[in-house]
Amino acid sequence: MDIRTQASLLAAIVTLALAGAALLRDNRPRVFTLFALFAANLGLYSLADFFHRWPGAELGYDGWERVAVVMGALLPTTGLAFFLEFLGVARRPARRARNAMLAGSVSGLVVAASPLVHVAVAKLAVTLYVVGGMMAVLTVLWNRLHGAPTRVERARLLYLFIGACVAVALSTLDVLPRFGLPYPLEGLGAITLTVFMFFLSQTLLRHRLLDLHEFLGKIVVVTALGLVLVAIYGGLVSWVGNRPELFYFNTLVASFVILSLFEPLREKVEEWVIVTLFRERYELVRHLEQLRDRIATVIDPPRLATVLLDGLAETRRVTHASLWLFAEDRPGFRLLDSRGPPPAPFLEPAVARALLGAAGSGQKAILLENIERRLAELRAYLPPGPTDAEGRGAPAAVAEELKRLGDAKGAMATMRAGIAMPLTASDRVVGFLACWDERVPEAFASNEIAALIEVSDRAALVIENSKLYQQMKERDRLAALGEMAAGLAHEIRNPLAAIQGAIQLLLPQGAPRPGEPLAEGASEFLGIIADEVKRLNAVVTQFLDYSRPARAALAPGDVNEVLGRTLALLQADLPPAVKLAVELAPELPRVSCDPEQLRQVFLNLALNAVQAMPHGGELRISTRLARDEVALWRDTPRRSDLVEVRFRDTGPGIPEEARDHIFVPFYTTKEKGTGLGLAICQRIVKSHGGTIGVRSAAGEGAEFVIALPALWEGRPEKTEPSTSTPAPKPERRVRRRRRRRPAPKSV
Repeated sequence: MDIRTQASLLAAIVTLALAGAALLRDNRPRVFTLFALFAANLGLYSLADFFHRWPGAELGYDGWERVAVVMGALLPTTGLAFFLEFLGVARRPARRARNAMLAGSVSGLVVAASPLVHVAVAKLAVTLYVVGGMMAVLTVLWNRLHGAPTRVERARLLYLFIGACVAVALSTLDVLPRFGLPYPLEGLGAITLTVFMFFLSQTLLRHRLLDLHEFLGKIVVVTALGLVLVAIYGGLVSWVGNRPELFYFNTLVASFVILSLFEPLREKVEEWVIVTLFRERYELVRHLEQLRDRIATVIDPPRLATVLLDGLAETRRVTHASLWLFAEDRPGFRLLDSRGPPPAPFLEPAVARALLGAAGSGQKAILLENIERRLAELRAYLPPGPTDAEGRGAPAAVAEELKRLGDAKGAMATMRAGIAMPLTASDRVVGFLACWDERVPEAFASNEIAALIEVSDRAALVIENSKLYQQMKERDRLAALGEMAAGLAHEIRNPLAAIQGAIQLLLPQGAPRPGEPLAEGASEFLGIIADEVKRLNAVVTQFLDYSRPARAALAPGDVNEVLGRTLALLQADLPPAVKLAVELAPELPRVSCDPEQLRQVFLNLALNAVQAMPHGGELRISTRLARDEVALWRDTPRRSDLVEVRFRDTGPGIPEEARDHIFVPFYTTKEKGTGLGLAICQRIVKSHGGTIGVRSAAGEGAEFVIALPALWEGRPEKTEPSTSTPAPKPERRVRRRRRRRPAPKSV
């Protein structure tokens, strides 16, 4: 049996299997039926050619030759019918071409059923008709290639056109007479035709061009791996010769070698193919794996959004990225953060219903391109008649699916998403991660989508852990409130004892009668009572401020502006011996803040610094933009930038043993301090997503640093830089006014 006969058998088996697989599909479209007809026609032709070349065939040389002529003559007809349907060519304009193909096929049937089958000229005429008919099919494919509306569709059709040309050319060389000339490519036409039919079947199943790229890459991997395995077997077995005992031994050794090397060899070959042919895809998958590991260390959702979206933006493979979380205050999903043009700030439940349904059915990723393709398929197969875009007038099942797909497409448009991945935790959707590259219609290959799904799964786990962490923090806060109750009782008991003692001194003989004057020196005791009542009220007020949950009305604000208003209040209470220096950095980005709460923090820190310098000194207040690194993406700074506000004094500093406790409630180093001022400041700063810390050394003063996340809403206009100048001292008139004002709250 020669190589061409074996190739014909291989082509027959593969093409008949492809035909059977196409026929066994549920809800089979017409294009699959025509592909099955074309593949079966080609398989029967190859099978007839095999038996025609095999002397032991039951029908004999003549019978299989007639079957081969009949099947060959039908190939242009079945091929044209399939490609017209596959390419979406209207049937009426192609009627003349179909009639010509049918006439040629009938002519082939006449030759096969008559003695002309033994005439070389007649068989050559049938062969030329088959070749010409397939060339006409290639012409249809070429015309459709040049009229394709998108780059992706043109690339798909270009792959098919090149493969079809190679298959038709090599198959033609297989069937043409040799006239006694040697032909080194014997059987290559049947093998190429088999590979092309398999690729054509994958084109029907894989609508995405990137999946076809991946499929071609797998073919390269399998081919390279097969050549390596053949080399191993050939090297160990070919030298054996006619010694059976060595043949079986070397076969066993080769099998063990292959089993040992197969997995690492396959991984190396796949990595080489991906790095060589798909370098950009390899880089994205590697970057997403690093991003998945990086977000595993995050616990705070805003920080998660920053790290995750910055990581996606740095790949330069997305133009839009957004993170959505389930809203606690109302049904729906709220936008936590985004990169690129901002989407809608809120996703209503009615809009998100279709995406939630897809997530409930087990979809890990929802692709806009799949939704649009399915919509086009449904509308293409709607029965003729009055139907609208939502399918009203169509069958109930089709109309329902059209409505669902239309809602899903609308939700994706609201999110500015090309791919949306539900974040599922505890069997419920807690949010969505959305990405889109508007520059290309198919942005991500299947392995890239798998890497994105792994990132979204890790993000869902982080969000779930953050909720548990918040619950633990709330539990600890309530436990701390229980401990604080004892401290509060102690703080209240002291002024109550002073009040009770002052009253006893005022009224040693009991309660005075109405109109009776108080004892001499009563004004001093009344002053004590008033001071202690104020102190008691301050303790209770600060305790209530600390115990209630911090709810800030956050909005974009300017830190320099808030500081300016704070300094206007501070100057009225600034002692003459304290010098104030202000350094405000220009062009600071805005921060998300509650100005009133920030002013309370700034005033507390400033008054603490002033009280730490009773003999005078300098209070320096400054702002600056802090960056760990600068990485521009589309000329936009990183979202990890921080706005820092610093309060530095030249007082005695904070003792080392007290530095770890200054933010603990009711811990104070002052004689009459409540120990709640810094604790409240810390809670306010944390509610703004920022941090507060202290740097101090004994005898060198103290510096409090507040860091707030920057909001980048575009580049601010340049302004003249501010100069570092001491603030003017308050006038005497203001100081007299200060004596009449109540003292501000301090630590």
